[in-house]
Amino acid sequence: MADLALARKVLETAAAAILALRRTDHATTFVPYTPGTRPGDWQPTPNPVPFDPPAAADRLPASLPGWGHVTPFVLRRSTAFEPEGPPRLTSGRYASDYNEVKAIGMQSSTTRTAEQSSIARFWYEFSTGGWSRIGRVVAQSHGLNIWDTARLLALINIAIADGFIAGFETKYDFNFWRPVTAIRAGDTDGNGLTAPDPTWSSFLNTPAIPDYTSTHSVSGGASSEVLRRFFHNDRVPFTTTSGVPFAGITRSYGSFSQAATEYGASRIYAGIHFRSAVEDGIKEGKNIGAFVFTHALRPLGHENDDDNEQGDQN
Repeated sequence: MADLALARKVLETAAAAILALRRTDHATTFVPYTPGTRPGDWQPTPNPVPFDPPAAADRLPASLPGWGHVTPFVLRRSTAFEPEGPPRLTSGRYASDYNEVKAIGMQSSTTRTAEQSSIARFWYEFSTGGWSRIGRVVAQSHGLNIWDTARLLALINIAIADGFIAGFETKYDFNFWRPVTAIRAGDTDGNGLTAPDPTWSSFLNTPAIPDYTSTHSVSGGASSEVLRRFFHNDRVPFTTTSGVPFAGITRSYGSFSQAATEYGASRIYAGIHFRSAVEDGIKEGKNIGAFVFTHALRPLGHENDDDNEQGDQN
């Protein structure tokens, strides 16, 4: 009980200090935004009717266009690991991404398997909840004490927070359209390999933010990298159960990287991201997770360690 009381006091003091520090972090700064009109530009997206999940709405305005300007918690700047951008509309890579999500991510797809539909629902939960749950499950299976568990969960959530800041900066830097917009307007992109479907709808609802990169994938890459480094091993098996809006689905994994890869792929199965946004998002996230792990919440006696360890990635 004494340990719990001390931990509570430490956490309350730390929380108060963080709130004071974040008063001027630009989280409430208004940033105007006007959607583009050219092929490739993000535009408000339609969603399936009836809505799935039901809370979503049709053609919402862009969400949080200024979030990339929020002061990161650990990153020196939000563009530190920004990727090069989505493929050109006229490229073969874009056509491949387009046709993949068009087939597998369609609401009435005959290509998407029952398991892939389940994966899309399983990972639809907001990133913080899912990866914090994984952190708790693995911490418990390894018998971590309350202090190490708190450090692990803090690192995961700091990495996710900086991942969303960096990811939103990337999103609004490139302002790339979502699959549902692109596929309905496939005859405008100048690519002869992208046949349009003006009635196409995604399997799950498309969030009201640009496609590239997938912040879902960024957060998965960041969280998996923190976990891998914390346990000095990627091959850590675990089982976890999804939360809302599709609660109660249970899946098992043999490694953190396997979970992160499936986490990203779920957005393709859901019909809401192109593969380039997913793969580049995971890479961006892993870089962010590595930076957070080596620059924040170092154990006592290791504050100045360079910590270039790579762990077991096999």
